[in-house]
Amino acid sequence: MPVLRADELQGLARQFFLALGSPPEAADRVATSLVRSNIVGHDSHGVIRIVQYVKAVRSGRIDPRAEPEVEQEGQCTARVNGNWGWGQVAAWRAAQLAVAKARQAGIAGVALYRSNHVGRVGEYVEEIARHEMIGLAFANNHGGAVQVAPFGGRAARLSTNPIAFCAPTSGFPILVDITSSVAAEGKIRVLRNQGKQAPEGWLVDAEGNATTDPGVLYTTPAGALLPLGGALGHKGYGLGVMVDVLAGALTGALCSHPEAKTVGNAMLILAIRIDAFAPKEHYYEEVDKLVSALKSCPPAKGFKEVLLPGEIERRLAEQRLAQGIEIDDETWREILQAAQELGIALPA
Repeated sequence: MPVLRADELQGLARQFFLALGSPPEAADRVATSLVRSNIVGHDSHGVIRIVQYVKAVRSGRIDPRAEPEVEQEGQCTARVNGNWGWGQVAAWRAAQLAVAKARQAGIAGVALYRSNHVGRVGEYVEEIARHEMIGLAFANNHGGAVQVAPFGGRAARLSTNPIAFCAPTSGFPILVDITSSVAAEGKIRVLRNQGKQAPEGWLVDAEGNATTDPGVLYTTPAGALLPLGGALGHKGYGLGVMVDVLAGALTGALCSHPEAKTVGNAMLILAIRIDAFAPKEHYYEEVDKLVSALKSCPPAKGFKEVLLPGEIERRLAEQRLAQGIEIDDETWREILQAAQELGIALPA
């Protein structure tokens, strides 16, 4: 499997998006987003998506030149129309707008719709936390691409409906970035490309039978992912329904439906300025105490230490920035083929 430096991989990704007709700034944003996902270990949202994006541009689903526009705005709210351009460009604009409005109003909510795949949702709340704000984000698939069965059901009715939360501390931020399904669809895509089986309890086939074959998500008729929680999957299911309402109906997009033809991402992004609610000194003192209490907890059998949400990603980022990013052979084969078709020179 090839191993590339982060800057090398980002330069390669940028070439693809330029070749597809993206303005340089948009190509940079999408390439940065994908490679950041690889850096922190979320390969499901990394350069494995390049070939998917190439196909989406060629089919007309992604307009690489489209610009997001703010079409509705209040003092602490806004709605952004992604115009079916790059999702990473539109979502970054929405996050920046939420920060600007929260800086003035204390709290802000920005809705995004008519957007393509935004990538790793945690990226946007991390950006909000850099401004000493708490960030929350909720996303669905704009009504289409349902791949998750409801608790007690055997056929897909929801998308994976991720939730992300990021809070600053005196050190590294606390980051929660999860799907309301047992796993992101992209993780199943990675397993399929690697020729590996999925863990038990993740998937059912088209007949509702438990399976570890990741390919069932890509057959016709397709199988389904299960909601987060296993035997207590009603909890993940409940979260998924809530996300669909917030990211679908409230944004002006669509809620999940098996007959929906629209596929993309819709999001609700919230930014909360800390000192609009409590003195910063109090906030940081209490959050740091919480961090200390968690880190000081004696580890259970089989564990070396208690980790904070987001700590695994931070450590993996340090490792991958130093040692390079490994790309599985199937993903690299697909990238090579797409590069050849677009006339893109690959690193030696």
